[in-house]
Amino acid sequence: MRASVIIPSYNAKERLELNLRALNEQSYDGEDVEVIVIDNGSTDDTMQLLDNFKLKYPMKVIRIEGNRGIAYGRNAGIFEAKGDILIFHDSDMIASRDFIKNHTEMHTESGIVACGVFWKRIFTFFYKAFSPYQLYSFERIMSEKGMPEFYKEDTQILKPGKVTAEELMPWSFDLDFGFIEDLKEIVKKHGKALTGYYLPWRFFITNNLSVERKKVMDVGMFDNNIVRYGYEDYDLGVRLYKSGCKFVMADHIISLHQEHPGNYKPDDLFININYMCEKYNNIYFIDV
Repeated sequence: MRASVIIPSYNAKERLELNLRALNEQSYDGEDVEVIVIDNGSTDDTMQLLDNFKLKYPMKVIRIEGNRGIAYGRNAGIFEAKGDILIFHDSDMIASRDFIKNHTEMHTESGIVACGVFWKRIFTFFYKAFSPYQLYSFERIMSEKGMPEFYKEDTQILKPGKVTAEELMPWSFDLDFGFIEDLKEIVKKHGKALTGYYLPWRFFITNNLSVERKKVMDVGMFDNNIVRYGYEDYDLGVRLYKSGCKFVMADHIISLHQEHPGNYKPDDLFININYMCEKYNNIYFIDV
């Protein structure tokens, strides 16, 4: 098996459906790809969707009773994976047509960590629970596109026949948080190979990333002690870097993140950062 696409999901049925529809439009038609969806204790109709969805690739579904954290969910998928390459692709992502093809082609040599573009966003749904920043971005994007800006109820905005990042790219926008701008500047300075940059795990963001399964297994996979939201990907990235893996910014691999309300508590990130600082005993090693 060439590659396993790992998709953890929690109460994201409507976004997961668009994710899977985009996978059905992939240019890669090989029989050596599998898709593994991990339902992390969802209480919506995710399992009903998965029971009835017809995917072009073989699909395994893992049901975890109760949400035990995204690290645990991804590890469950890794244990079941048969592919030499793991492609991490979150439930709220919409892949470009060459997404799988491009990821597999990045691994012509051992030890590569291929980091695709992770900062592109799109509104496929309006949610009443959007944050103020999301509402501001939503109104701005809808105004630019001549679409209604105000909705009273949760509403699906885009209903294209074919779901691919290419079809939806005109509706997308770049996340403009400071750390994203920092990472873009790092690529400009150090190049796509991140030559001479000593914190490459900052690019290890698992909504669009691939790495050899053996490398992930060798360093212990995701840390199941990280149950709260955030930085479980950085943690694995640190260990892969220390093991000798080479990180590459693969900016030709595009995937769009569907905006949705956050499902984490304000202190989750701080608790996880503190855990990592204690784990590695070096606060300067963890630049987030």
